[in-house]
Amino acid sequence: MSNQKQLYAEAEEIYRSIGRVMRNQGMTAELGWFLYREMVTHRKQLPKLSLPRFLSKIIDLFCGYGEKPMRLISTAIIAIISFAMLYAVVGLQYNGEINNLAKTSSPTEIIEVFSNAIYFSTVTFTTLGYGDFTPVGFSRLIASIQAITGSFTVALFVVVFVRRMTR
Repeated sequence: MSNQKQLYAEAEEIYRSIGRVMRNQGMTAELGWFLYREMVTHRKQLPKLSLPRFLSKIIDLFCGYGEKPMRLISTAIIAIISFAMLYAVVGLQYNGEINNLAKTSSPTEIIEVFSNAIYFSTVTFTTLGYGDFTPVGFSRLIASIQAITGSFTVALFVVVFVRRMTR
């Protein structure tokens, strides 16, 4: 094992030990930082170009290993806005008409199309599905991907929130 990996392994064990002591002492508010650092040092021991390291980094960015719920909220907002931009370009059906940016000619219509796309994206992400807007063509695939992503994200948020509250 290289010197750097050895140092990361030692740091991981130190963070884990401090976390155990903090948990035993009831210092749960501060515990999250040490759990997070333990996971980061664990990731840095993995081979640089490996799937486990890549997935670990994604989890870190997405929710901070369950210790940073604001990252999850930020990710959800970014996803909703990104999918909304796709819906605005591809189009959604409302009252029998396709609404997209290609059929707009004024700034007011652009704002209306984008606000409708944000609304549909939010409803799809949260899997409410009111049914007033209907995805058509390629937007059906986009809506399917967003619904799966949204249901996973909402479930993950509940897990992260409950985990932090029960500590």
